[in-house]
Amino acid sequence: MKNSVGTPMQRPCKVIGFITDFGTSDPYVAAMKGVALDICPDVRLVDITHDVPSFDIERAAFILLTAYRYFPRGTIFVVVVDPGVGGQRRAIAIATKNYYFVGPDNGVLVPAAEDDGIERVVVLDNDLYFRKPVSASFHGRDIFTPVAAWLACGTPLELLGTRVSVETLVRPRLRIWHKLSNGCVELEVLHIDKFGNVILSQRFSEVVKELKASLGSSITVRCKEGVYTARIERVFSVVPPGTLVLYEDSFGFAELAVNRGSAQELLRVSRGDRVALCIG
Repeated sequence: MKNSVGTPMQRPCKVIGFITDFGTSDPYVAAMKGVALDICPDVRLVDITHDVPSFDIERAAFILLTAYRYFPRGTIFVVVVDPGVGGQRRAIAIATKNYYFVGPDNGVLVPAAEDDGIERVVVLDNDLYFRKPVSASFHGRDIFTPVAAWLACGTPLELLGTRVSVETLVRPRLRIWHKLSNGCVELEVLHIDKFGNVILSQRFSEVVKELKASLGSSITVRCKEGVYTARIERVFSVVPPGTLVLYEDSFGFAELAVNRGSAQELLRVSRGDRVALCIG
């Protein structure tokens, strides 16, 4: 398989990773796995998560962005967080430098795909590779998973649909950004994990560079509910319990955490809120 400039594209491997908002108490995930195994019996199926909040495209996009690179090259990711199923949104597959992403064209695939480098995009319009009959409300079972399984077992991407331009993809709301204002760096809360750690919308290295700060520096954290003091440290465990820390999380993002506590509870922030970090 080659891309448009003639260089070899990464071949799919027989690993499919799933991200959905289906939960695990209903038959939906099992049905998708059954379809995959029926088409490609020796494929390996990995549950990344099925606990994305219902219809939360941005949360799913963030999980995919932070998880995909730890899988073997050629892994195919099926993401089914699809509130527009049965409507006008397109079904797509994206080939990147090292991976494949299959799902709805609603922005959920784009942050991870762009992070790895998009090589090709196809609209999935060849129903020879769909499960029949195709349900209007369950494309995860009848379109996305069958396509992923055919890919895993060696079907060329170009047979699965019509190639389209990257520029036609729906853009996600999720974005990695920051803004400088009055000596502060303003960021958005991208994600809050189960520990109450607050992941911000820029890489830690970029934030420290913009603030001209270093490990051990004190910063001011300003959010809608108040103003707080934090320390920049390598990890939260090096400070006394209850201390607010800005550090580089395991995915490289700037993250606010409280040692043995919850930064979310302290700061009273939610995903999408703006937070300003100021030196001194």
